[in-house]
Amino acid sequence: MSIRLDPRRLGTLKQLAAESNTRPGDLVRHWVEERIDAARAGVATPEAASSLAERLDALLQRVAALETALAASETSDTSLPDPATEVAIPVEAPQPEDAEPAAADEDTQEAAPRRSARKRVSAAPKTERVSLHDEMIAVLVERGPMPAAELAAAIAERGRYTPPRSGKPLDAAMVSQRVSNPTYRARFTRREGRIGLAEAGE
Repeated sequence: MSIRLDPRRLGTLKQLAAESNTRPGDLVRHWVEERIDAARAGVATPEAASSLAERLDALLQRVAALETALAASETSDTSLPDPATEVAIPVEAPQPEDAEPAAADEDTQEAAPRRSARKRVSAAPKTERVSLHDEMIAVLVERGPMPAAELAAAIAERGRYTPPRSGKPLDAAMVSQRVSNPTYRARFTRREGRIGLAEAGE
């Protein structure tokens, strides 16, 4: 199952997830499970309803404040995607360990390789902060030279790197800036619009 979010709300979601020290997909699944459990329990007691309402109000106020800050930063940044663009976030339900795989039809079998490829890339430990240049090197070792936009998309797909503080999604401009940074320039090459790894002794 997947949900679609406006890029502004996606940036807010990523920042909330970073503050909670969890992944965006896990945070969304946690919210959905809370709402399902509340609906399954029926009518809540006045104390529980009041507590839930207070938590929702606090969350809405936090989201509104983050969206306001993000909108203010966008006035000076033209590299963000079109606000009308939607971004899909996969949310997968956890499978019991002893569950047997269900029979898959042709559409499911075609989609299976993509899901398997995503599962092969493990997420970073919650306490580990992955640097952008390390993720760039890992992707380039695995896939070879590629344009900055494709490299940014591949890093975002791995889900290990989160841009610090700004809450903005990773884009080609951030990747190009890291390649041009004098500290990391010797590790990368840029030929014919593609970024690659510098060879030893080059």
